[in-house]
Amino acid sequence: MNIRESSYGYWSSARAFVWVAAGGCIGIGNIARLPYLMGQYGGWVFLAVYVGALLLLGLPLLVAEWALGRWMRDDVITGFGRMAQTADASRRWRLLGGCALLGALMILSYYSVVAGWSLGYVFRAASGGLDGDAAAAAGRFLELAQDPERSLAWHTLFMVMTCIIVAQGFREGMERAAGYFVPVAFVALVAIVLAAAHYGDTYAAAEYMFVGDAGRLGWRGVMEALQQAFFTLALGFGSMLTLGAYLPASMPLGRLALTVIVLDTLFSLLCGLVLLAFVLGAGLQPSPGIGMVFQTLPQALPPGWAGIAVATSFYLVIFVVTLLSAAALLEPLTRYLMERLRLTRVFAATAAAIMVWYLGLGSMLSFNVLADLRLFGQNFFEWMQLLSATLIAPLSGLMICVLIGHVLPTELARSVAGPREERWTGLWIFMLSYPARLGLLAILLYALGAFDWLARLWAA
Repeated sequence: MNIRESSYGYWSSARAFVWVAAGGCIGIGNIARLPYLMGQYGGWVFLAVYVGALLLLGLPLLVAEWALGRWMRDDVITGFGRMAQTADASRRWRLLGGCALLGALMILSYYSVVAGWSLGYVFRAASGGLDGDAAAAAGRFLELAQDPERSLAWHTLFMVMTCIIVAQGFREGMERAAGYFVPVAFVALVAIVLAAAHYGDTYAAAEYMFVGDAGRLGWRGVMEALQQAFFTLALGFGSMLTLGAYLPASMPLGRLALTVIVLDTLFSLLCGLVLLAFVLGAGLQPSPGIGMVFQTLPQALPPGWAGIAVATSFYLVIFVVTLLSAAALLEPLTRYLMERLRLTRVFAATAAAIMVWYLGLGSMLSFNVLADLRLFGQNFFEWMQLLSATLIAPLSGLMICVLIGHVLPTELARSVAGPREERWTGLWIFMLSYPARLGLLAILLYALGAFDWLARLWAA
């Protein structure tokens, strides 16, 4: 039951792996939503709940995915099958690997469309094409999203770039890209924060994000913090499982997970400070989601070359981190095709990218040609979000908690954790069995509307 050696090699160092994992976690979703949620649900009070959720739910589950991937050393479906056989459990646990693989395919298919827009905005910002009032800013974004030809070009270009990174290998491609892009993105972001302090209103931004008001938190704020903490770490999609397959047995998983959480949170807070400093400094109202990035921010930029430099740098930073997240999501499907079909990495990455690109056409066309095609009120893009992020991801995370906490024999669970985590294995299993498992169950119920139904019933 000892951890096997990796037939594909290992990450070159703990630092290199941290850059890769952090790049896989940092995404446009947390950048766009976290600052807005902090302002809506009580500032530092919400942040405290969010950090607590990261430590009680995110950290043990992140360690679990890395540990399982390191123990399996296989593609996710074969790995869960071998894990079930070793634990003398039902072979239906292979379905958990299939769900994780499907979730990665689905989320990357629409994530690529949104990330393609960020790439388009890099060029538009560099050419000085973001000047204008609110109507012009909204019109530019809608013009891009509703133009199938341009959206297709950016979606295709983004997937080609993702494929190139993954096709070069996890060390030659992902590790090298993350080792360069993530530190550079942090440095660039700090420079943008300094620019925001000069041209924007960082005091108003800090007040919006951090001034505490426990009365605004409520049960909904707690649930939003739990949900955001889970999704910001890219859990439940198989990407962290696959990245863990290249970890040496001697790596201290708990320490690495804590470092990644700190980097992810710091990056999101800095991005939020930049966004809000410009938005509030221009007298505009923050908005949730990607609207604040693509529609509100362009209205708040300083005029002239300063606005061009700030916008180009900011959208380039967003593009870089989305590219690394996409590479982490493409890796599980690539590894699966390599193992099951005996393809070379180049052919496997290309085939995986084509599958993602093709599925992404449905999400891309949901903003234009297929905008009126709906099933139960949801278009294709919304169904992809609902099935992957709302159902598959938290359900996969919940099943991982059940597997380690209640299915695996204690000796096998300790073997999965590895020798460096021996002192903390009991606490880790407890956290997966109770706070993490209960938190994921609450996230599922909240996503399905159960808490809103109970709130309406209570009010009635």
